[in-house]
Amino acid sequence: MNGGKSIFAKAIGWIGLFGAGDTVVETSYAATQGAETVALQERELRSLRLVIRAAGYAAERNQILAERGAKGDEAIFSTAFASGLELIIVADDPSTSRPWMQHHLNLYQVSQKEIMELGRKQVLAILPSLPSKEDVVGGVVMIPKTDHLASLMLADGWDDLDRALDGNLVVAVPSDDVLIVADGTRTEILAKLPGFVNHQYAEAHRAVSHLLYRRKDGRWIAAD
Repeated sequence: MNGGKSIFAKAIGWIGLFGAGDTVVETSYAATQGAETVALQERELRSLRLVIRAAGYAAERNQILAERGAKGDEAIFSTAFASGLELIIVADDPSTSRPWMQHHLNLYQVSQKEIMELGRKQVLAILPSLPSKEDVVGGVVMIPKTDHLASLMLADGWDDLDRALDGNLVVAVPSDDVLIVADGTRTEILAKLPGFVNHQYAEAHRAVSHLLYRRKDGRWIAAD
């Protein structure tokens, strides 16, 4: 964040201005409404998650929105992540997730970089830890389903796990709520894994990628 300033402190919404002749009751009401606005904004910010989607997701959604008459700032913003993958910000509601758009950045007076850093921190806080070497070696780990599980690819520690597996870590994210971790030294696993991932991808409610991924130079690349 800029200068270490809290993003929650930065994103204080407008409060109605009143003239000198306004009554105490009106001023008190304005203060109450202002406090409610700030509380709503903080709740929105705390609901943000940085999530992984298939590359082109934002462009496809934006095309649909444009055809429905959306304005220029009513567009989902995204960042490329790895082959076939991109990152977007969503706000988690009790029943759904809403993609953030450019006008949200303008409203909250924050940058895309700041909001993605916040979303990354908050999504990782609700996800499980990475599996250990002992969990993965010689086999496959399919982490129990949970919302935004694909975002676990954003966590620190994958390079350490890859080194522990002598550079043979393989990961797949066929859907938003499925993440598969495998020991790539096992040829029988590598032979069956693409078919299994493709099946998960085809059956997914929110499909992400049918590809397998490895680590290289601190980033994810599509496996050969």
